[in-house]
Amino acid sequence: MKSKTVMADRRFLWLLLAAALVLPAAVLPSQAGPADRPAIYDPGADVKAQITAAVKRAGAEERNILLLFGGNWCPWCHRLHELFAADAAIRKVLAQRYVLLLVDVGEKPGQPLNQDLVELYRVKGFGFPALAVLDPQGKLLCAQSTGVLEKGKVHDPAKVLAFLTLQIGEGR
Repeated sequence: MKSKTVMADRRFLWLLLAAALVLPAAVLPSQAGPADRPAIYDPGADVKAQITAAVKRAGAEERNILLLFGGNWCPWCHRLHELFAADAAIRKVLAQRYVLLLVDVGEKPGQPLNQDLVELYRVKGFGFPALAVLDPQGKLLCAQSTGVLEKGKVHDPAKVLAFLTLQIGEGR
């Protein structure tokens, strides 16, 4: 009897070990890591100068400015950026009604980037990505955590489109 118990214990340990090895392998390939994605944020960008240029352009073209705060390390930032490019309705609203700028918040907690802009545009304390909408003159209209725009492991295109449409209003 003792040998059957020992064999059962060994089988259980082998199954446990196999599960510990297989489970991460099954999950990891579906989630590309930061190194697997192209850099979409430029840590060397002069974002204040970009905002100044965006205000001139937005004023001339009667568009709002959409600031997308995040970093190359952030999978949710990449997902939202990819949705902006992939969804035809979102892409159209962005192209017609917004000037889009990506604001890098840094790679490391000890070396934050653009924290003055994070505070100025009231996205401090939000997770990333975070959005700030400015009017054509550069005045903050809205700061939004994107968590409310998610559905499962993606951003919901309908919620994102509704948010973008709401910010431009019916009359514009």
